[in-house]
Amino acid sequence: MQAATGPRATGSGASLEKDAQRMAALLKKYQYLFLLILTLVYAVGAIGNARNRPLWYDEVVTVMAASAPDAAGTWKAAQAIDANPPLLHLLTHFSMQWFGPGEIAVRLPAILGFWVFCLCLYRFTLRRVGIYYALLALLLPIATEAYTYAYEARAYGLELAFCGLALVAWQMAAEGSKRLLACALLALSLACAILCHYYAILVYLPLAGGEAFRSWRARRIDWPVWAALAAGGAPVVWRVASITRVVGGFSHPTWAPAYPEQVIEFWQEGLQHVLSFLVLGVAILAVWMIRNGSTSGAAEDAGSPPVLADHELVAGSLFLAIPIFAVGSGLLVTHMFTGRYALVSLTGVVLLTPMIVARLSHGRALPGFLLLCLSLLPLAYVTVEIPPPRQPFADETILVKALRQGPVVVTDGHLFLQMWQYAPDVLKSHLLFVVDNAAAVKYMGFDSIDGGLRALRSWSSVQVIEYRDFATPGREFLLYQNPFRPGWLLPRIVADGGSAELLTLTDYRQLYRARLKP
Repeated sequence: MQAATGPRATGSGASLEKDAQRMAALLKKYQYLFLLILTLVYAVGAIGNARNRPLWYDEVVTVMAASAPDAAGTWKAAQAIDANPPLLHLLTHFSMQWFGPGEIAVRLPAILGFWVFCLCLYRFTLRRVGIYYALLALLLPIATEAYTYAYEARAYGLELAFCGLALVAWQMAAEGSKRLLACALLALSLACAILCHYYAILVYLPLAGGEAFRSWRARRIDWPVWAALAAGGAPVVWRVASITRVVGGFSHPTWAPAYPEQVIEFWQEGLQHVLSFLVLGVAILAVWMIRNGSTSGAAEDAGSPPVLADHELVAGSLFLAIPIFAVGSGLLVTHMFTGRYALVSLTGVVLLTPMIVARLSHGRALPGFLLLCLSLLPLAYVTVEIPPPRQPFADETILVKALRQGPVVVTDGHLFLQMWQYAPDVLKSHLLFVVDNAAAVKYMGFDSIDGGLRALRSWSSVQVIEYRDFATPGREFLLYQNPFRPGWLLPRIVADGGSAELLTLTDYRQLYRARLKP
């Protein structure tokens, strides 16, 4: 039997396109109901991950600052124990005050922040393309590395939220919609982003760059928008002393030294979950265009390509350049960089992808519908694949047994702080960490963990002891070591003429009986 070709095949494609258009109209009519459903599904996955994943070192620091009795105490503690600005800690403080000290409450600002970011992307793209493509922009971040920070009690979820709000405000201001409100929101969003993380200053690259292009095209300067951009940078001036102190406090070399290849590595890690999705999406679009692009019926169904604002495309493209500037600042200024510092750069991918696809498909509904269906898969996956709950202290059976006998020195700062967070109160005082910045630099190459844990002593009951006070002649003690992050204490003991006897060995932990030189 001969395959259907010509007008018959074209008619089938036209019918599917009209069906997709009718569904789009229905979806647009009930868009808030659909957004509510997506919000509930997202909440199930994000809250499930937040509940079941133990807090790690940086998150415990957030909890310590947020646990102060009042907001002023939290603000002060955050500036003393964390290199990041204090807005995250303040919002976490209120969340803990209202909902308790559990993992969900601690991570609630990040959970809400990430979804606000997604909703802002939806609103931003819906002004330019159809609802299918706008929903694609909403769901794409879940398929990127950014979703990892949707349930982490650090600044990145909130930083993304304020980045999204700044984008929406900038778009409103450029369109002349509620100008006063838009400019105020733009300034406030940028200021709050910087008060969450200092690297959020890089959001100015796409926003100021896009606005500069708009000014050039219009042959006039939109002074209220530029004033809002300038006002949003006020925290940089206000906290310049803190920024200088933070940068000056980084050891060199650091725990995460910057190197040029990190620009490429950022995209490899940031898009590792979304690459297969994008490849499959492009394949669907290519097949659809080949099948329909040359037929006469396609011309009848083709609508006008969506009108995309050039200055918004410029901004989206400049988001992609953020890792270059972030790594550059790491090489020249802070001497350190890790991928999450440039996380907002992923905004460029999730903005440009639906806009470009809508443009290539002439705004047709059917390709958008197919891509929307595809984009629901990552949401379904992260909702279903929630790890089982884990109590990290109970998992450390060797350490638990040793602590019941008496004090134990834990040499890995990350492990020490997590164990302190989850240990029963009766055993917390048995957990010890010994600090010595010079030894840390000598044997590890950096001293940020020692310096960070030393700062916690004034704000918590952690047992952090100076080596010079701890190292009394002939002292014997138990030493618990993570072989993947062994720390500096054991080689220092041996170098000073002491000894260590291995008591217990597993693939992931080592327990020693150490003896200092008499």
